[in-house]
Amino acid sequence: MSYAIIRNQKYTKEQMIKLCPHNERYKQNYSNKNIDITKTYHNYYLKKPLENNYFKEFKRLKEQNNLKGQLHRNSIYACEMIITSDNYFFKEIGFEETKRYFKTAYDFVCNYKNLGEENIISAVVHLDEETPHMHLTFIPVVDSKDKSGNTIRKIGGNDFGKDRNSYMILQDRFYECIRLNGFNLERGKNNPNKTHKTVEELKEQTNFYEIKEKIKDNKTNSVIYTSMKSFLNYEQFTPESVDKNLLKPLLKENNILMNELRNLKLELAKIENFIKNYNDMQKQNVSLNENLHSKEIELNAIYKLIQRLNNNHKNTISKMFN
Repeated sequence: MSYAIIRNQKYTKEQMIKLCPHNERYKQNYSNKNIDITKTYHNYYLKKPLENNYFKEFKRLKEQNNLKGQLHRNSIYACEMIITSDNYFFKEIGFEETKRYFKTAYDFVCNYKNLGEENIISAVVHLDEETPHMHLTFIPVVDSKDKSGNTIRKIGGNDFGKDRNSYMILQDRFYECIRLNGFNLERGKNNPNKTHKTVEELKEQTNFYEIKEKIKDNKTNSVIYTSMKSFLNYEQFTPESVDKNLLKPLLKENNILMNELRNLKLELAKIENFIKNYNDMQKQNVSLNENLHSKEIELNAIYKLIQRLNNNHKNTISKMFN
């Protein structure tokens, strides 16, 4: 059975800015080897930002929606929910139902904790990677009171997910919504200590992908390959999923692949150690990195514009001589 998967990650101002080029596909090259840029045109939006920079869009929405709250350098400016399942599920239901799945998920997030669609920065579905998924970036807005007792809408990243077992509650509510809308999925596995997005960003700094490709290439045993493919698509590295989807079939069928699994777990351990020190590293050179990434986004946008103008110019000249 496939799972209804939803993950939530909080971002500071600098982290939010770095998030934009990947989600919006502003780059020309990507470290993520799963991205097939020849298929990027299949990606589509449920809500597209008006600005080409998440921080600019944040400021625009903050003013437009009269959002309150004191923010500093390390405040939570935005959250991102990544919503997906696995390839088998999406292939089974087809393109139109896949679109309905992501629209159902989008509506769920808009209504979750009275967030409001007006506070969504971007909601983009990626179909140019191994498994379809949606990146939904939003300002974590909550209802509050000012000093006079008036109701206000406030940016409160910590308040938005401060409930005890908030991650478990999110998964429960999402699962209920998905099932009520006719999608035959199981509830996603709960692992509140896992850092999802940061792990994805740091995989490239180890030989994770090299090991992953070695595992995927070994298709000599159909039982092993099916189990491995399912695991690699989920990428839910919890003790339960490792034991069920990897260790048992691999121990039974192939000792060689078991050695590859040990290597994979070592690489994941390196990533987790990296994560522990990552926040301290981020505090350095914040202003410089912010300007650098902002300029990179703007230059990429200009580059795309120049490419389009150049193509139009070539087409015009071609038509003149044909």
